[in-house]
Amino acid sequence: MTKTIGKVIEVYIPEQYKNGGLLDVMHRTNIGFKIMTDGGIKNIKIESNELNSKIMKNDLVLIIEQDISDKHFIDIEAYEGDENE
Repeated sequence: MTKTIGKVIEVYIPEQYKNGGLLDVMHRTNIGFKIMTDGGIKNIKIESNELNSKIMKNDLVLIIEQDISDKHFIDIEAYEGDENE
């Protein structure tokens, strides 16, 4: 598991397809973030939920990446400055 702190520089709704067709913006369930980290810009697209949909441009976030059963997972949450990170 790796944890990275970064600053959101853009929030957007990425293109999403179903059965080969582009979904209308109102029917998309993903959210995209461009995040500036010490290692450069990370472009992350994930399923939107109640917590990550509240993240806005210029917010500090914690990116948690981990591999479970050979599958890569990414979570993003607002960073509150916890000194244990």
